[in-house]
Amino acid sequence: MNNPRFLALAALGLVGMVTTAHAAVLHGDWWYAIDAQNDGSGGSVYEARGLAYKVDGDRLVFAFSTMLGLGGHAHGGVRNGLINNGDLFLNFTGTNLTSAAAFQQPGVFGIRFDGANDSLGNQGGTNTAIGLYSNLSVGTFATNNNGWASLQAYINAGFGRSQKAMGDLQSTALDVVPYLGNGQILANITQGTAIGGITPLSRAQLTGIDFAHFAADPSGNHVFGFSVDRNLLPTGDFKAHFFEECGNDGAAIMGNNPVPEPGTLMALAVGAVGLLRRRLRRNRA
Repeated sequence: MNNPRFLALAALGLVGMVTTAHAAVLHGDWWYAIDAQNDGSGGSVYEARGLAYKVDGDRLVFAFSTMLGLGGHAHGGVRNGLINNGDLFLNFTGTNLTSAAAFQQPGVFGIRFDGANDSLGNQGGTNTAIGLYSNLSVGTFATNNNGWASLQAYINAGFGRSQKAMGDLQSTALDVVPYLGNGQILANITQGTAIGGITPLSRAQLTGIDFAHFAADPSGNHVFGFSVDRNLLPTGDFKAHFFEECGNDGAAIMGNNPVPEPGTLMALAVGAVGLLRRRLRRNRA
């Protein structure tokens, strides 16, 4: 079907192909997933409040609400002397991540947003790189951070929830365990291929963010985030989640990376038509 008109019409047909299903809640131009309050073990400093995201042109912007801010919490006897947030994992596969092997799938990506955490072999500041990674190997440093040996141990201690257990993973029993398993809490990238950078964003730079609307931004809370080039990621639905390195708390959100803007699709279609016309001219010659 080497027909320029067909190619143009096919490209235009892609414009409407945007999945609109969300478990998250839209407020302003942000999608929010709010974690259960007071389910972070170890004290209020380890309380995760929620996750949010929005699409801003060619960027996906993520925001975190957590008592454990960037740079972590100083704690004696733990790896690097700090307990930090782990990494954010984006899963476009539609499958569960119940084992380390599942994170190795091509549609799973990791974003290291805190260069002080224990990821990528960091020991005493030897690797502070942040960014977007594929071809992941993941691991746990929970017991190195005075944390839980497994998610099941966390549940057995009474910290599982039947609602808002991890934001959009609503129930510990029905959503969290089927999706992430009940074994080791795999919160950190241990190895990966860097495929792009991220732009860290402070609370003031996260235009329109409003966790307070959901009573998820109390005094002493930290709100921060980053943006990433969404063209480096697949289009379609994803699940994103993170744990603290100790496994004391975490949050998850369901979202969608839409197809390129209509103007971008039109430019691609015009380019394809032009290329095909040149080939047809050469064939006739």
